[in-house]
Amino acid sequence: MNTSDPTGLLARLDEERRASGTPAPHGAVVRETSPDGTECRIVYARCTAENADAVIRAEAGRARARGYGLEWKLYGHDVPAGMADRLRAAGFAPGDVEKVLMLPLSGSKVAAFAAAPGDGAYEIRHVRDARGLDDVAEISRDLGRRDVAAERRQLGRMLRDAPGAMSVHVAYVDGVPAACGRVHFRPGGVLAELAGGRTRPAYRKRGLFTALVAARLREACARGRAHACVDALPTSEPTLVKHGFTCVATTQPFVYEP
Repeated sequence: MNTSDPTGLLARLDEERRASGTPAPHGAVVRETSPDGTECRIVYARCTAENADAVIRAEAGRARARGYGLEWKLYGHDVPAGMADRLRAAGFAPGDVEKVLMLPLSGSKVAAFAAAPGDGAYEIRHVRDARGLDDVAEISRDLGRRDVAAERRQLGRMLRDAPGAMSVHVAYVDGVPAACGRVHFRPGGVLAELAGGRTRPAYRKRGLFTALVAARLREACARGRAHACVDALPTSEPTLVKHGFTCVATTQPFVYEP
């Protein structure tokens, strides 16, 4: 076991990253491409000081040639040192730094979320159809998010083409879609990845975020996953850490738009 990772969580995270996409022919990165080919993410990279700049140039050139947006998901423990500066120099725009949080999935851990207080009644639905995704889009529009229609189409394709790989949960208050979140399951993996947590401003501080986390953790437990992981911004980190999540790394997206 890596002595700098005594719990093995970081190694488990890296294994999921390596297996979640398609290795590039040059072997230095693993790519994850959207079903329609319009977006690509580099989810794992192990470059060297000697080849890092050439690999970055090659990936940017591939994005230009194929006309897709490219996101390089850089982790704090990725090598070599200084990758953030190299990506900026190549024209990649940095996003916000997030903390990668993980939680062992046991009954007691999930119960901690289920017992969290909330005020007001709500209903959480596991949505699988166009109407449910329309509700997710409504929440996103209310938050001023960009490219809502494109995200709606992509989620629809994911549910259609690989229904077991992603679940979408929506919280309703008096029948109104108020908050949402997704959970991703890589086939054959051991992690459940939480993503897309959003709450409309008018419905915040009602316990909806925590309730949606609990719903997704219950599903992950039922599906036999060992750990949950999430890339958390400062707005959600305190609640997650309070209920048992542990920080194992940092991550930052670097986006290249040809």
